Amino acid sequence: MFYTCQVIDRAARTPSGRVGPEVLYAAREILDNEGPDGFTVRAIAHRANVAPMAIYNHFEGVNGVLEALWIEGFEKFLTALTFETGDSDDDLLHAALAYRSFALENRGLYTVMFMHRFRGFQPSIAAAHLAAQTYETLVANIERCQQSGLFPDASASDAAQVVWSACHGYVSLELLGINFAIDRDAAFELLLATLRDGFR
Repeated sequence: MFYTCQVIDRAARTPSGRVGPEVLYAAREILDNEGPDGFTVRAIAHRANVAPMAIYNHFEGVNGVLEALWIEGFEKFLTALTFETGDSDDDLLHAALAYRSFALENRGLYTVMFMHRFRGFQPSIAAAHLAAQTYETLVANIERCQQSGLFPDASASDAAQVVWSACHGYVSLELLGINFAIDRDAAFELLLATLRDGFR
C-alpha cells in the first residue's frame, strides 16, 4: 500500500518543463483577480498545483517570479507601443490607445510594472534597461512628431513624460475603479486630443 501511494504521488507532480509557465500563469491570475496582497509563494504554488520548493528551484523565490513577469510585461508593452507607419501623429495616437488597451488587458503585469512596489524586489539591470526602451520608443515618436510641427516648444523627453503621465493617470484610475467618465473610451480620446492641442 505504501509503495502504491508513493507511485501515485510521484505521478501527480507537475513535469519540470511545465513548472515555469504554470507558475507564471498562476502568478498573473492572482495579480489579475486578487491584487498584490495575495501574492505569496504559498498562494502561487497552490494555484499552480506545485510544491512551494519548485518556485524556489525555478525562480529562486517570489522575486524571481516578479522579475519574469516584469520582463514579460515590458516585452509585450514595447511591442504594443511601437508604431512607425510614416505618419508620426497617427503613430502617437495609436501608441497611446495601445497603452490603455495593454493596461486593461494585462492588469497583473501592469501592476508589477507600474502600480505596486513589492517589498524587496528590484529588477535586474537588464530588466530595467528593457523598461527604459519603452520610454525611449515614446521619445522617438515625439521627435518624429516635432519634425511635422507638433510639440514645438518642449523637449522630446519632457513631452514624452507629460504624455506618459497622462496615460498612466487615466488608466490607473480606471484599474482602481474610480473612473467616473460616462464613456471611458471617449473620455480617453478627449484627454489625448487636449494634450495634442495644448502642445500646439
